[in-house]
Amino acid sequence: MINRELTEELAVLLDLERQEAASLFNGFCGAMVAELLAFRKLSIKGLGSFYVTHVPASKRSSGSVMVFAPPLNKLRFESALSGADASLSLAVSRLSMNQGEAAKFSRTLATLFSSTLQQEKALHLQGIGRFAPEDGAYSFFPDRTLEELLNREYQDLKEVVLPQLKEERSERRSPGFILPLSVVVLVGLLLAIVYGRLSWSTYFSSTVEPSKRVATVVDRRAVAVVATPRSVATVYPIKSPGGVADSLVLVKGDYAIVLATFETEKRAHQQITPLRSSGIKAFVWPTSMAGTKYFRLMTGRFANYSAATVRLKGMPKKMVDGAYIQQVKKTVVLHGEKRL
Repeated sequence: MINRELTEELAVLLDLERQEAASLFNGFCGAMVAELLAFRKLSIKGLGSFYVTHVPASKRSSGSVMVFAPPLNKLRFESALSGADASLSLAVSRLSMNQGEAAKFSRTLATLFSSTLQQEKALHLQGIGRFAPEDGAYSFFPDRTLEELLNREYQDLKEVVLPQLKEERSERRSPGFILPLSVVVLVGLLLAIVYGRLSWSTYFSSTVEPSKRVATVVDRRAVAVVATPRSVATVYPIKSPGGVADSLVLVKGDYAIVLATFETEKRAHQQITPLRSSGIKAFVWPTSMAGTKYFRLMTGRFANYSAATVRLKGMPKKMVDGAYIQQVKKTVVLHGEKRL
């Protein structure tokens, strides 16, 4: 046990049984977690200061793709106190000690913490993180569960990878070339109109660029999700002219399985038929990030995360490789093959 020596010393100094001292120490760690979640900063004498920093959403170029990263909250540590020692107030308010007991307890902890860090011994603060030597340096490593709690508002936002737009093959021409080229085009249009050899559609036809599949980087770390029981909202399918329902209403708070992400709606719809032939009822789910629009290919509608997980595990692996679960942020109507 990492903290065995510390709890034994705490038991001796406070005249407690070792098990009682261990329970008291873990209770103090829980009080530290509650304080950090509430106020995002905490100073403990003998240890230092913990504080939460916010990293805003960002985008970066990596080779031929653009990576969009969601915002993030991170737990930081500094060895110096950045405010008043909170040990005494935590012992009183969260551990229900009287002033005398709390004062003795906080002084004892400060001494043990300081000695442990000076000697660079391993120290585990349950729910906060651990201090340990690694790669030749004595460092603090935040607890993953705490960082997930600090980022619960961003838990459904994943890093998105999109291909960068290719640079235009032709460089912008100088003004000296623009005028002669314009004259040639104008003369050509006039001749076409006069002799009737060209139609207007020649000049106004739309060009569709080939689409590319977009890989989505998914964070596969297990996230603790507490499913709150609630009734499943009614689905209101929209009928196509032929009388066949080919749309789905996702209500805010629902969960869905995202199978793949594409740059164009046309490419996403092309993938629906083979999926449905395999028994997977898929729909196109438009969305955007940082001004860039893209199209998710999704299936299913679930009242909670657990139900979506069960469904995802039961689907053919080769058909859903790279799929992930997404919570619905706003009510939306999705279309399938009919593209209503």
